[in-house]
Amino acid sequence: MRDPPFWQALVPHLRLLGYTGLIPFAGFALGAWFMPTEGLKTLSLLMLRVYGLAIVSFIGAISWGLAIAIEDLSHTERRSLLYWSVVPSLLACASFLLPSSGACLTLAVVAALALAVDLRTAIRVKLPLAWRVLRMHLSLGAILALGAGAYLAQLKGT
Repeated sequence: MRDPPFWQALVPHLRLLGYTGLIPFAGFALGAWFMPTEGLKTLSLLMLRVYGLAIVSFIGAISWGLAIAIEDLSHTERRSLLYWSVVPSLLACASFLLPSSGACLTLAVVAALALAVDLRTAIRVKLPLAWRVLRMHLSLGAILALGAGAYLAQLKGT
C-alpha cells in the first residue's frame, strides 16, 4: 500500500523532530553514568525521569488523537483508545513515587506498552509504514535510555 502524498512531505520533518527528541534521552542517560560528581549524576537521572514522563504522556496523546480523528473505528475501539490515552501519563506520574530505579523501569515498561498499543492500532487503521517504523525506532531508543537509567540507579541503590 502506498502512503498518501501529503504523508511523503511530512516524513522528513517527523524524522527530524523524532530523532532529535532522542538526544535528551541519550544525554541524560549518559550523564547519569559519566558526570563527574554524584550530585550531577543524580540530577541527570532525575532529568531522565522528567523527560521520560513528558514523552510517555505525549505518546499517550497519540491514542487520544487517533480516537477522535479516525472514522473507521468501532465505538468500542474508540472508547478503548480514549481511556488508554490517559494511562501512560497517570503511570508516569505515579512512577515518581518510586525510587529512581523503579521509576525508570516503570517508564520503560509504559513506553513499551504504548508502543504495542500504537502499533496494533496503526496496523488496524492502516497508518503509513514509515510512521510505524519511526514510532518503533523512537520507542526503542527511549526504552533503552530508560533501561540504562534503571540499571544505573539500581547499581547506586536509588
